[in-house]
Amino acid sequence: MNQITLYPTAKINIGLYVFQKRADGFHDLESIFFPVGPNNSSLTPDRLTVSLGKEKNGGVEMLESGLEYPGNPEDNICVKAYKLLAAVYPLPPMTISLEKHLPVGAGLGGGSSDGVCTLKAIDALCNLNISKEKMLEFAAQLGSDCPFFVENKPMLVTGRGEVLTPLDERFGDNVVSAVESLVKNYRVEIVFSSDCFVSTGHAYSIVSKRDKKQPYTPIAELVTKPVSEWNGAMVNDFEAPVFKEFPQLQKVKDSLKEVGAAYVSMTGSGSAIYALFPR
Repeated sequence: MNQITLYPTAKINIGLYVFQKRADGFHDLESIFFPVGPNNSSLTPDRLTVSLGKEKNGGVEMLESGLEYPGNPEDNICVKAYKLLAAVYPLPPMTISLEKHLPVGAGLGGGSSDGVCTLKAIDALCNLNISKEKMLEFAAQLGSDCPFFVENKPMLVTGRGEVLTPLDERFGDNVVSAVESLVKNYRVEIVFSSDCFVSTGHAYSIVSKRDKKQPYTPIAELVTKPVSEWNGAMVNDFEAPVFKEFPQLQKVKDSLKEVGAAYVSMTGSGSAIYALFPR
């Protein structure tokens, strides 16, 4: 096998709490990451092809196409993924080709998904047999939300975004049933405004942080309520300050409600808006 092609998908945040900064400089978060792709939305995944390169090139060659995004190809997270593994394993030269469809700066985790798929592709191409535990370690070194894409299934996310807990029986039957209902009964529509690029760093600078000492309803508890009751209860803390700077996003949210969405929210630090529609 000389090459392998994978199709990185995205995620949405169902609820997102931002707490006060920790001693290490990161903020504690709480959210549910929910995978989004062709099976439950109209979102087109990225196309990632990793192939064995030419010896004369050495190292890794990055080829980009599709949607434009800022930065040099050498700084792409896919290149970082290659270098991360190359520091541990004797990798051959490789060419990484990324056809970008997932919008950048949208809170959908497309870049993180690209990086993790690169790890998986190299693992398969080179028969590294990396364990899930080790893959999660590598993913965490790429970025806070990267470990989610290792398994790519609904997860409760805590810590700085790297602590993942499957929404299974440990939370009780109500949570399991709620997640199964989401997967089975709802499709996700995503609206992205290319003129509303939201820097994650800026979003953290304007969001009001929660104090863990103050009472709040855990997101894993809120998710058990009917989706029709989420509006006003299931919140993304970034949404209010981002909408204040980009009022057009509020109009997008309102329009999605008007056409029958059961629940509408911004995902991540923005600026993509998603809506849950009954199938």
